[in-house]
Amino acid sequence: MKKLILTSAAVLFAAGIYAEKGPVYISPNNDGVQDVLEVPLQIKEKRYVSEWAFEIRDEKGNVVRTIGNKEKRPAKVGFKRFFKQLITPKQGVDIPSSVSWNGIMDNGEVAPDGKYTYSFSATDDNGNSASSRPLVVIVDNTAPEIELTQPSQDAKIFGEGAKAVLTLKQAGSLEDLWTGIFSDNEGNPVRTFKWTESEPIKFDWNGTNDAGTPVKDGVYSYKITATDRAGNVSNAAGVTNIIYSAEKPATNIALAGSKYFSPNGNGTNDTINFDLKIPTPDQAKTGNKLVEWVVTVEGVDGKAVRTYKGTDNPPQSISFDGKTDDGKNVPEGQYSTKVVAKYLNGFVTDPIKSPVFILDTTSPEAKVSLESNMFSPDGDGNLDALVIKQVTAIETGAPVGNWTGTITGPDGAVVKTFEFGSFLPEQVEWNGLDADSKLAKDGNYRYTLTATDEAGNKTNIKESAFSLDTSKTELILAVSPAAFNPARTQVKLSPIVKSGSSVKSYSIEIQNSKGAVVWKESAERALPSFIGWNGLGNDGSRLEDGQYVAVLSTVAANGAEAKTSSQVFVIDSVAPSIDVTVPYTVFSPDGDGSRDSVPVTAKTSKEELWTAAVLNSSGKTVRSYSWKGSVPAFGWDGTDDNGNKVADGTYKMVFASTDAAGNKAGTEITGITVDKRETKAYVTADLDAFSPNADGNADVQKFTIRTSLTEGISEWAFSITTPEGKSVRKWSSADSKNLPAVINWDGLNGEGKVAEGAFTGNLSIAYEKGNTVNAVSSAFICTVTPPQLSVKTAPKYFSPDNDGEDDDLYIQLKGNSAVPLKNWSFRINDPENGKNFWSVAGKNTITERIVWDGRGNNGELVQSAMDYPFVFTATDTLGMTSTVEGKISVDVLVIRVGDVLKMAVPSIIFRSDAADFKTADEIKGGITDAQKANNERVLKRIAEILNKFKNYTVTIEGHANNVSGTDTEENEDTTQYGKALKPLSQERAEFVKNYLKKHGVDGARLSAVGRGGSMPVVSRSDKDNWWKNRRVEFILNK
Repeated sequence: MKKLILTSAAVLFAAGIYAEKGPVYISPNNDGVQDVLEVPLQIKEKRYVSEWAFEIRDEKGNVVRTIGNKEKRPAKVGFKRFFKQLITPKQGVDIPSSVSWNGIMDNGEVAPDGKYTYSFSATDDNGNSASSRPLVVIVDNTAPEIELTQPSQDAKIFGEGAKAVLTLKQAGSLEDLWTGIFSDNEGNPVRTFKWTESEPIKFDWNGTNDAGTPVKDGVYSYKITATDRAGNVSNAAGVTNIIYSAEKPATNIALAGSKYFSPNGNGTNDTINFDLKIPTPDQAKTGNKLVEWVVTVEGVDGKAVRTYKGTDNPPQSISFDGKTDDGKNVPEGQYSTKVVAKYLNGFVTDPIKSPVFILDTTSPEAKVSLESNMFSPDGDGNLDALVIKQVTAIETGAPVGNWTGTITGPDGAVVKTFEFGSFLPEQVEWNGLDADSKLAKDGNYRYTLTATDEAGNKTNIKESAFSLDTSKTELILAVSPAAFNPARTQVKLSPIVKSGSSVKSYSIEIQNSKGAVVWKESAERALPSFIGWNGLGNDGSRLEDGQYVAVLSTVAANGAEAKTSSQVFVIDSVAPSIDVTVPYTVFSPDGDGSRDSVPVTAKTSKEELWTAAVLNSSGKTVRSYSWKGSVPAFGWDGTDDNGNKVADGTYKMVFASTDAAGNKAGTEITGITVDKRETKAYVTADLDAFSPNADGNADVQKFTIRTSLTEGISEWAFSITTPEGKSVRKWSSADSKNLPAVINWDGLNGEGKVAEGAFTGNLSIAYEKGNTVNAVSSAFICTVTPPQLSVKTAPKYFSPDNDGEDDDLYIQLKGNSAVPLKNWSFRINDPENGKNFWSVAGKNTITERIVWDGRGNNGELVQSAMDYPFVFTATDTLGMTSTVEGKISVDVLVIRVGDVLKMAVPSIIFRSDAADFKTADEIKGGITDAQKANNERVLKRIAEILNKFKNYTVTIEGHANNVSGTDTEENEDTTQYGKALKPLSQERAEFVKNYLKKHGVDGARLSAVGRGGSMPVVSRSDKDNWWKNRRVEFILNK
């Protein structure tokens, strides 16, 4: 029958507990994570429970902590409550909905790491008992251990060549999960490594993110952490200021030759060739290799017309024959090639395009016409020259480098050739003279215009025949050149006389544009082969620039006279003029939009031809320009005539022009520097946080600046900036021309005050060649404010006497700090000797809510009616410490000792060797007013408590501290020890008795006994706690 009753009185944990198959883990280290074992309770019992207990046992079965029910203490009974109790059913002790264990054993110490069991038992009013089955709780206060070797600063820079990976050496404890995270300088995670059921191991990071693609060049950090089953977190471990500067194999594709081709099968420029550069890293040395390459030929619309691809061993050149992948002809137009390569490390090159090239199978086009199909160059002003009109079509394909006009005679031989260059004149005149400046024979001639464009397409335009007729001409005067500068040369006047004529005398004169004779010469002799004129008048003066004509008169031997005029010729002593300027000579044609070309501004005279050539340091022309008229503003983008980018180096630009008179002009722009070198910069902050308070600990933030290119910096600036973008401190090239490698910040703003908050270091660099670089450090904290602490406790008067009222002290700790905490502690000290009575401590996280049961770290309970001072201290990672102090007031405690209740009060202070509360104002050697007030407060509180226990008699015992441990001190008045302790303690007990009677306690219930020093609670050797022996005890007997 009893067994049945026990079963019906079963004690159960809540269903949730039974659902847990494995053990529960706790870490009572006051970090706010799994600090306590919280067990929900459920008791199925029809009768009331008179007693329950929650027990924790170690692996040996020893009970290390017992938590029991609260005692039912009598309440103050009035008339109404008396009758209510007569009709109220009998009740058992309170059963909480849950019970918790904070890892503290009954002796006040934290339970050592290990395996424990917990169980719950209960007894009903009939004495029936039942217990739950033991469940396991693991106490684990040991955090996961990690050792992370810090690489050198040089080793933290990786991504290229032999340093293609970052190697991190780490070791630690075996845990369920270790997590390592790489983050960028803004704190964004980019790569995560995990080690499951393992120790953290040495590993390599190749700079790729979780998706397998390379991260951006920049500054990164690494942190590793683990949280064990008990909630313990490993100490902070990480590596900062990791610089990833990736190996980015640079592909390139360039035209190998002209950018024009004509795949028409004529054997000239039928293909276009490209030089291809696709790096192939040695996997054995770098861990990287080429895995795929693709070259596509695309139209201006971006559509591919031809594709070349492979996985390795790319060719060094590619030849495109103008056909699609399926062998069809590609239409005329503009095209380009694009190369993309993919590597084992996940890096995919940006698409690199070749210069645009032209597929052109159309021959150059032009129209030629003659003003007349006959001419007679006899100087009579009528049809003296053959006028040829020429019109070219608008060029849409390959340009023509040189147009050539030829005049062929009746026998097909070439008698005159005109080289027009790339600009075909709209009109050309032939004066009938051949290549040797001799008059061509009369007859039929033909003019042919030919050209070959740069794609290899040819044209041959023949005009209808025309005739040269000088049959009625006796005398011709040819002039060469058509323009001259008298300072350098002279004009050559060549008379041509019909065969059979004999000249006896001649006269020649030069007339200006107004018809005035400016020079004349006569001779009685035959005509010379030519007559030279130096541009001077008969008076020897230099004639003005302008148009002139020569008139020749002859007298033949037979007396016949003849006269002829030359073509107009020009005196031109003014050379072409040119003035060119550039705003800068150093540039970087890298497509970043800044100084990608050198802009040239020119002021020139109008000429038939201006040329410009860009020459490299070896004197080789890499780019050519030509203009008709004046030179417009233009820019050189750092490419050669085919559109390929030229090599980095120094160049010069040479301008030239020669007019019809042979006057020359030219100028140079020297020192043009092409610099396409990549510009990178990195800024690393030495500390995550610093405190410029001159305490010798993290007083200065050190920034290290690294650049890929140190020369050619025109300006730089470095600023300390808030998250909102406000600059609080700045350095620039105005302070130092050279960019420093290190900048130290003392935490002061521009006004000399400490700037507190979150900041970043921001670097900006402007290079002379046009590149601008910006770099930002990781965020950091600057603060001189120590942790801000506060403490709140409740209740106001704490009474841990297990009566169910105010038995627990709730402590709320708060700490605000700009940086993480290094450690913290909350100490409750002995009210008399100041030594530590109870304390809790932690590292970086403060337990905001602590429940204290009033027992010290040695298991001792607090003393009644005492004020226990507390000290809350926290130190941050920068070494700044704050402290908050206060006190905890303990109420008068009613403690059950066996079958009696007892109050032990050491806080009642009597006047020395007296049994009264007289103050110093009343008598010499009296107590203080504060001590008297506290005595009265405590005794009034005791009176209130005793009046709740109406059915109890009270024995008031006075106790003293026997310093010598002798009977003499106990029973005899002495000079050395003062009044005898036993009678003195009797008097003091009587004094307290009378005081209580005055405050409503029935004197019939009270008795007083003086115990002297015969019943000490601490030994004579423990001088620090002698004060506990001096006490008044109140023994309650029912």
